[in-house]
Amino acid sequence: MLSLFVYIVTIFGTLVWASTETSYSFTTAGKCSTTWGSGGTVPMSLPTSTTISTVYSLLTNDVVTVPSTSTITADAVTTTVLEQTSWTWSESTITIPTTTRWVGAQSTVATASWPTTICTNDVTPTTVTEYSGSYIPVPGQVTTEPASYPSQVVCRTGVTWFTYLLPTTTSGETTVTVTPTSTVFAPTTTLTSTAPYYTFTRYETTITSVTTTYRVATSVVTSSIACEATTTTTFAAKCEPTNVIKGIGEFGIVSGKYAKNITVTYVPDEKYYDPGVCCQLCQDNDGCVGMMAGTSGYCALYYVGAPNGGPACDFGFSYQTEASRFPGQGLWVQSGCGEIEFMG
Repeated sequence: MLSLFVYIVTIFGTLVWASTETSYSFTTAGKCSTTWGSGGTVPMSLPTSTTISTVYSLLTNDVVTVPSTSTITADAVTTTVLEQTSWTWSESTITIPTTTRWVGAQSTVATASWPTTICTNDVTPTTVTEYSGSYIPVPGQVTTEPASYPSQVVCRTGVTWFTYLLPTTTSGETTVTVTPTSTVFAPTTTLTSTAPYYTFTRYETTITSVTTTYRVATSVVTSSIACEATTTTTFAAKCEPTNVIKGIGEFGIVSGKYAKNITVTYVPDEKYYDPGVCCQLCQDNDGCVGMMAGTSGYCALYYVGAPNGGPACDFGFSYQTEASRFPGQGLWVQSGCGEIEFMG
């Protein structure tokens, strides 16, 4: 509270104080709407635009009158304590038959590698992509580009600041009597109490249990060659942009459940942030059960550790729809050598 001004007035020999204090508060209200676009490419992430407007409001409360106060100090009162307590501390032991000592172990499931090419002749080649094989969409999969799509979220936020003026005056007089007290310790009786202090735990048997974590080794394969003006690459049909799973029905997708021994590696190369290119990278790496491309622009390859070591091409993960996501503005997923499941 901040006092803005203070003034003193003497009326008929009575001292009158008047002051105004200040307090502050604010409220926030916001609303967001989505704009839609058409043509071009559906943005994988939905940009947000936020504007903030601020309004100030000054409110003055009615004057509050309070009595003035004077203090009188009375004679001191002395209290004598004739009984005291002496504490002693005890120790106890808890015996537990068996305890488990956990030991961590790490298993390398596979090695994920991605190629990169350095052109030694200063040529930036144009890449033509062809697709081989066939692909059967999962039921309800979105395989066409929409006529319109969410293009931006526009949010408007209003902030209102309130300044409250709280005027007060004093009137009359109120007397408050304060009586000092003091304590004198002159014990004639001592009581002894025991309280637990230390507790020790003793284990009769210790067993060892191993917890295994899984990892994927990574490597970059670099080729330095004289590049042609045009290069042709061949992708699996499931990695064609319209075939990578980005939505079911009218909704985009989010992740669901994962296999027990699953591990993931993220490819730190922008070239593979394209969902179709990321999909093909999964096809090219042995043991990759499936891939995910994300709204923030990333490529993730998933592997499942087999009980006896190495990768297992079994169930990898599930995915599901979410009503607040538009197809293509959630996750993009596709299977590799394993299985991914739609959970609804």
